[in-house]
Amino acid sequence: MTRRPSSPHSHGKSEIKARPAVMRELARERKRVGLRLRALRERAGLTQEAAAERTGLHVKHLQRLERGTANATLATLVACALGYGLPLESILADDSPAEAFERLEPGTERPFRNALPLYSLKAVAGRFGAFQEVEPEDWVAPRGRTRPAKGLFIAQVVGESMNRRIPSGSFCIFRAPPLFPLQGKIVLAQHRAVHDPEHGGQYTVKQYEARGAEIRLKPASSSRRYRPLRFSGRDAGELVIVAELVEVLGARVQASPDLR
Repeated sequence: MTRRPSSPHSHGKSEIKARPAVMRELARERKRVGLRLRALRERAGLTQEAAAERTGLHVKHLQRLERGTANATLATLVACALGYGLPLESILADDSPAEAFERLEPGTERPFRNALPLYSLKAVAGRFGAFQEVEPEDWVAPRGRTRPAKGLFIAQVVGESMNRRIPSGSFCIFRAPPLFPLQGKIVLAQHRAVHDPEHGGQYTVKQYEARGAEIRLKPASSSRRYRPLRFSGRDAGELVIVAELVEVLGARVQASPDLR
């Protein structure tokens, strides 16, 4: 019986990694999938830490996935779909809206010259203003009128208490520390007595108003259910104004209804 010649690819190591065209396309797809995963997470109004808890992924692995430096397995995509409450096919669908900033390729960012750090408000307020010690989620180039400069950062604001000035889901540029005077400015404030259900922490984004010895953090909402936060005496002294709003870049993603 004549034996059929075996294929040179039927045994041994895969030759995929030795094919430049395949590896170039793989790198592009890793980046595209990473941007998609990031957009879906932000659309759900989740920090990377909260998303990692929902999906069961380690937060550092999730960061690598979103940067496009790690391969996404089928198990990973299923976990993300379940964690974000989406059908699996939507994970790979390319329907992400344009972002309020450009995500730069690793190695091309020049901090505070062509890019600003992207933080979560939790990371910023949780360090009482010393958030610069925290690794940013990314370095991005804002698409707005404000040029990158030291002291500026970008964060997403979720909720309806400031929707007349900041639509829920908007990415905003903040300055830390803020410039005085603060009267009338929209600020990121931190206080032990603050329990903001929209942000889930002891911090809030509101308009600053000082009346005599009392400080008020006022909402700017189309809903009447939001009331000013009032601080006086010792409480006013313990209020930390972490940053001030500089520019609203845009409401590019929709926040999850349960986080509003």
